Amino acid sequence: MAAKIPASLKPIAHYIKIANENSNRDPVVYYWCLFYAAQNAMQLDKSSPEALHFLTGLLGTLESIKKQLVGTEAITNEVVAQAHLENYALKLFNFADAKEKAGQVDKSVVHAFYTAGHVMDVLSLFGEVGYSSVKYAKWKSTQIFSCLKDGKPYVASSQQSEVLHGDGGQLLPPSRIQPQVPTSNSGFGVLLGVPSSMFFFNKQTRGYSSKNDERKPSVEAFNEARKFTKYALSAMDYEDTRAVVDNLRKALALMERY
Repeated sequence: MAAKIPASLKPIAHYIKIANENSNRDPVVYYWCLFYAAQNAMQLDKSSPEALHFLTGLLGTLESIKKQLVGTEAITNEVVAQAHLENYALKLFNFADAKEKAGQVDKSVVHAFYTAGHVMDVLSLFGEVGYSSVKYAKWKSTQIFSCLKDGKPYVASSQQSEVLHGDGGQLLPPSRIQPQVPTSNSGFGVLLGVPSSMFFFNKQTRGYSSKNDERKPSVEAFNEARKFTKYALSAMDYEDTRAVVDNLRKALALMERY
């Protein structure tokens, strides 16, 4: 997606940037970042000629990607899509957080926090996202970037007595970032006027087969279910009941579709 973003749609530039960075590396992230950008663009401006031209191109790109990735469950199924994006965001967040706590900050840490924070925004397509986690990632990205830019020494959070929000509330540490169970109303309805075959999930499609279908789970579905099971086991070590239940429910939701 190389078209110039109109001034009225500048807030979506972050998501277009991250999408473009993943166009070849991770087409699923590419698709959903553009999808989120399109949804927000329609709320910002869908009447000016510049915005309409940009949106037309953006929706065309989304349709093209969807055709190229036909049969990919991370495109057609909300649960698998959410799991894919969560895994992507958490890997980046955990990488950046470990580096930050060790005081080993550089541009890669800034980029990882920046990307993780904005991909967490994209996860709101599937349900509620912990705002503290999003704010923490974006704040760390900005804070570290400013120190690097100004040549100021950076003090790692591990060397501080406590890390606080600007409003005095404690920021959420990475160990407390938990995946959210998708809601039945996941916000796709904002794309009004767009053919439902392009962007709306259909419960009769591949992602929502009935139990009598006799179709076996895909390797991808098994891997995602296995991942959530591991999360649940890890949460047990910390006696985190909510995380155990949430992750087991996610694993069950994946398997119960077959």
